[in-house]
Amino acid sequence: MKQTYTLIVLSILFFLSSCELTNSDDGVPAKIHITSFDFKSESHQGTDSVNINDGWVYVDGDLIGAFEIPFTAPILNTGSHMIEIRPGVILNGIAGTRSINPFFESYSQSVDLVAGQTIKLYPKSSYIDDLEFPWNNRGEEDFEEGGISLDSVSGSSTKIFKSTNDVYEGDYSGEIFLDKGHLNFSSQSTTEFDLPGAGAAIVMEIHIKNTSIPLAIGMYVNLPGGTVVDVSHMGVTPGPDWKKLYVNFTELVSHYSTAQTFRVTFRADLGSVEDSTSIYLDNIKIVHVK
Repeated sequence: MKQTYTLIVLSILFFLSSCELTNSDDGVPAKIHITSFDFKSESHQGTDSVNINDGWVYVDGDLIGAFEIPFTAPILNTGSHMIEIRPGVILNGIAGTRSINPFFESYSQSVDLVAGQTIKLYPKSSYIDDLEFPWNNRGEEDFEEGGISLDSVSGSSTKIFKSTNDVYEGDYSGEIFLDKGHLNFSSQSTTEFDLPGAGAAIVMEIHIKNTSIPLAIGMYVNLPGGTVVDVSHMGVTPGPDWKKLYVNFTELVSHYSTAQTFRVTFRADLGSVEDSTSIYLDNIKIVHVK
């Protein structure tokens, strides 16, 4: 059974003090149930394959809790109420950093709550308006087009190339092949991104499959005067399957308030454990508010 993440404990006094909410007389809660979020993106926004892990449930604007999908959430109110469910994701692949995704539309529906009854909801979401998708102008690097927007840098013994060996969706992914003759990979985005600071939310969405060795993600920060700072941001733990990651660059970018531009970096080292391995990337996109 999946764990329910209740992030705010609501007291009895809260319910008693709310003139808009009516408690069930016998203490038996009404319940809402959802199995998934239906998500749709537009053509310039890239893939609509997302990983909405949690639903943050609000009743008439008041947070009840955050629950791992699928879930059945008890609500100690009856009558007609506005239920809002905000899509939540795991940032940087760390379960302890669960967050509402500010780029996803929330779902709202007026519901007639009856004590002891479970109402099934079918929430839908999409990207909010006024977003930028700077990597690339289609909204993603899906490796379906002619070029690749990742370049190897000095010291890298291999490069990324289009591949049909293992693809998340579409016809191609980006494959990084490492063996004893190609021990390490180091690359940067071909584009220098001009990203907003001052706490503006910046997230890179990406599908990754690295079965046996870690993949490091970071940034080259281009400062005034030609100084470049190499910042290591996070490591992706190996696993057998494709995974969707939401890489949170917000604090990194805001920290370098005088930076002129940023490049995303990827690094991997074969080490001595494996004779050879491949890492696959798909559906890379950076998202931030205009």
